[in-house]
Amino acid sequence: MKKFLIAFYLAVTAVTIVGCGGGGPGLSPVKPPVTPPSTESGYLTGTVVSSATGQGVRGVVIRLPLADSFLSATTDSKGEFRIRISDTDNLLGYFQVDTSAAGPAFPTTTLVTYRGQTYDPDWVDIPIEVLNGTTSSLGAIRVTEVTDPNNPPPVPYPSKDTVIIGRVVKASDKKGLPNVRVEFGTVKVYTTKTGAKGYFAVNLGRDAAVLPLFSGGPWPPTFKIDLTSAGLSSSLQVQFQGTIVSQNSIPVPNAVLTNQTTALGAITVLDIGGGGGTTPIEPPPPPSF
Repeated sequence: MKKFLIAFYLAVTAVTIVGCGGGGPGLSPVKPPVTPPSTESGYLTGTVVSSATGQGVRGVVIRLPLADSFLSATTDSKGEFRIRISDTDNLLGYFQVDTSAAGPAFPTTTLVTYRGQTYDPDWVDIPIEVLNGTTSSLGAIRVTEVTDPNNPPPVPYPSKDTVIIGRVVKASDKKGLPNVRVEFGTVKVYTTKTGAKGYFAVNLGRDAAVLPLFSGGPWPPTFKIDLTSAGLSSSLQVQFQGTIVSQNSIPVPNAVLTNQTTALGAITVLDIGGGGGTTPIEPPPPPSF
């Protein structure tokens, strides 16, 4: 009888301990699994169509150049494509259209027509509303189809708006900074503000040159940003193309002055350590023509 009571007591004690869960003294609580933060991403879509038929063109490669790589996709039988992009991808402001795998009827040397303007296929401007995430569709991109090899259509002179594109990002989180005021030019000053993802665009007009905007001013030409409109201090410095400068003296790259490119790239706001001193700028030589 005594052995039975001891066994019964031990069984009741064990049930009581189990029923109390893992929160008792000396027991470590069970921690929930840690879910890593997700990187917001989506798709950039569009359609490549033939200049002759208006139908979709299969096998065209669309590339989005980044700082040190690129994103790409190939059109399907309907001419449609979609490229997966994330908020951390720093797009350079243009895309490329490669028809080399679409067949001999689509020569790679002809121009691309996009939004009523004609572009070199390696340099088609991305609309600012796409860069800032207002829309995720590039829309229709028209490539030249040669239906009669003995009588190819004439290649027009490329004619497009000169759009200077850049992006302002924060050093602390690498995210785009909206509502930053940008001033570009001295002879004629263009002003704009960055959008939701930090991108800005300055449209100089059809086939416009950049260098005349800075004629007669100090060399090298510089442009300005104003962080107070974004709620940050005007004393914060920025880093641009490896050089630390003030907000009102950001050098315009020679490649932009000579219209070799319209992409300024990223301007990084030093909102964390590293914005104390200014690295002297060695003025580049004037561009040659």
